[in-house]
Amino acid sequence: MAEQTTISITAEPKADQLVEHEGKTYRTIREGRAYILVPPKARTEIDPKAAAKDSENQTVFYNPIQQFNRDLSVLAIRTFGRDLCERRRVRHDGSREKRVEKRNVRKEKKKGKSARGEATANEAVNGEAVGAAEVGAEKGTLKRARVPDEGDDESLVKLRKGTDGERLVTETEMEQATDPVPETMDVDEVSGNAAPAPSETTVIPKPATEAASASELDAEAETSGSVKESKPPFRILDALSATGLRALRYAQEIPFATAIMANDMSRDAVRSIALNVKHNGLEDKITAHTSNALAHMYSVAFPPNDSHGPDHISHRYDVIDLDPYGTASPFIDAALHALNDGGLLCVTCTDSAVFASCGYPEKTFALYGGLPIKGPHSHEGGLRLILNSIATSAARHGLAIEPLLSLSIDFYIRVFVRVRKSPADVKFLAGKTMIAYNCDAGCGSWTTQLLGRNHQAQSKTKTDTVNWNHGAAQAPSTDRHCEHCGYKTHIAGPMWAGPLHNAQFIEKMLEDVQTADHEVYATHARVEGMLDTALDEIYAPTFVPEKPPFTSSSNPDTLISKSIPEQVDATPFFFIPSALSKVLHCVAPSEAAIKGALRHMGYRATRSHCKPGSVKTEAPWSVIWEVMREWVRQRSPLKEGSLKEGMPGWKIMQAARMVEENAAEPVVSGAGAKSAAVVDTVTDADGAALEADGTTAAADANGTTATDLVNGAAAKALKVVFDEALGRDKPRKKRLVRYQQNPRENWGPMARAK
Repeated sequence: MAEQTTISITAEPKADQLVEHEGKTYRTIREGRAYILVPPKARTEIDPKAAAKDSENQTVFYNPIQQFNRDLSVLAIRTFGRDLCERRRVRHDGSREKRVEKRNVRKEKKKGKSARGEATANEAVNGEAVGAAEVGAEKGTLKRARVPDEGDDESLVKLRKGTDGERLVTETEMEQATDPVPETMDVDEVSGNAAPAPSETTVIPKPATEAASASELDAEAETSGSVKESKPPFRILDALSATGLRALRYAQEIPFATAIMANDMSRDAVRSIALNVKHNGLEDKITAHTSNALAHMYSVAFPPNDSHGPDHISHRYDVIDLDPYGTASPFIDAALHALNDGGLLCVTCTDSAVFASCGYPEKTFALYGGLPIKGPHSHEGGLRLILNSIATSAARHGLAIEPLLSLSIDFYIRVFVRVRKSPADVKFLAGKTMIAYNCDAGCGSWTTQLLGRNHQAQSKTKTDTVNWNHGAAQAPSTDRHCEHCGYKTHIAGPMWAGPLHNAQFIEKMLEDVQTADHEVYATHARVEGMLDTALDEIYAPTFVPEKPPFTSSSNPDTLISKSIPEQVDATPFFFIPSALSKVLHCVAPSEAAIKGALRHMGYRATRSHCKPGSVKTEAPWSVIWEVMREWVRQRSPLKEGSLKEGMPGWKIMQAARMVEENAAEPVVSGAGAKSAAVVDTVTDADGAALEADGTTAAADANGTTATDLVNGAAAKALKVVFDEALGRDKPRKKRLVRYQQNPRENWGPMARAK
């Protein structure tokens, strides 16, 4: 077999070619539209059995396991960037229209004053000249008034005294002194601060002179059409870059990105980044930088010697990507400071043993400010812990977060969060922060408790104005023992209780991935499946299992709307029917049967992106357990002796017998409708039953509240129909890869670079 020839590092990159540079030979690996250089015998995937033998050769490496993360990130940043640039363009166009309108008003005023101004000015000139002559004659020093030249403006507005005489100031000079911001200035989307447009994209027809103002040149350029539309700045920071592959892909696949910083504290890694940048021919877009990520982000936010004053272009970033090995929590605060108002924060955390496991609760609290939750829904609990950590860090600086896409993927968490300067929205944070009381040792149910309460109050002065009041939530109505099985409950959180996704953002990403080049995005099938599943969590079907069509993003210029600041997720967490069947020791019902029963009663029921076989619903646990009891009655009778006293399932089944013995009057129920007790009972954010005036429902003489009715007789009165046809989601035109199947054993992150 003939030896493969080597090429120069500046040659056109291609996959699997040998590159020689400074006496060293590298092999090229392609991902997306980017190419990276690795040693010829470097592994591109790791064999768990051979890892121990070759661990000494494991330096900065290419990790194919994370290609899905990188594909998803490129699509997300591209979707966000288009929205941000469109917002800036709309804002800039609005500012330009205002400036043109003001200029036209000034011109009209000039024309109206021209005739009167000319006569008055001539009279003033003659009068002043005569007065000066008289004074000069007395003192023996006569000064002559300056006569207007032919090149001066016809309308003269006032006199200005000089050292060598008195001269008239023209209207042109007055306009130049008060000229507004030039039209070729880019305007920041949120703050409105102006910054000069990139000079390389602007063509000036002639140099400016002292006699012509910048606004006049802009007007002339607009008329002649000689000014090209300036490219708005879009800056990205890859804070922990390693080989620089992310930065390379952002530069190649996000066309409107103007500057990308690839930072790493390892000098060897930065040398590798510089080689890869040179091989891809992206020196004009990507800067390789050696620094501690925290130091760099803080230096951008708070530059030394105040070098970024009011007249300096902001060097903060529009997108900051944090993809460390382990937790990203030490970098969150610095990233929030270095991010532009309205920017995107992309965060990856791979320490699932901390945020999704109860093995190290002290570590979880130290890193994320909350305690983990135990059970099948632990990964969604970890997702909400990380979001709450970002939200509380941002709130200290008057910043409000909006999760655009939040995913639990394989062994890590990936979130895309839009950050805005909004002290008013920060006030809602306590009402979107919850703790959970989790029955992890018993039946697996949970109860959520919001820490704050956001409620509207009518303004006393303005009848059409509604104000928001923020206060503390009521004490929890739940007991320290589970109301369903009697086992102890444990606290988890505080964690994020708001929505995890933005529907419009996901729809725009889906449109991109459906039309994307499959050779560039090798994991496109899985990206599409996961995005579609995440969209299911928002558009959870009630009666007809069909999501609305992509109407909100049919127009590419439609901006991604801001989420409602007080919105709370109605379906936190999920359950798995097979896990509930283990509690009752019965045959597991199908996912379609459970979802069909819940939808038949009018509840939303859909899947979660976190785990296959999951069900997300706003139905209370009393209804869920009644559905399971009915499953036992109708489809899967229990074997004698399978449940013993003291077991979680035993008490749950005993509750059904107690209801049968002490059943109340039947309530109206049926297909497609919740029971009357469920409909008429209103609960506050704490889950406590409320009366019409908003106070907690009082117990009767026997200590029974309206909540007990829902958990008891009303739950029994529900008509449970296992309609599997209703429970099946509408089939798609093509099969979607919704959940990753591990391709081999010990699937997970590769070893940390040595």
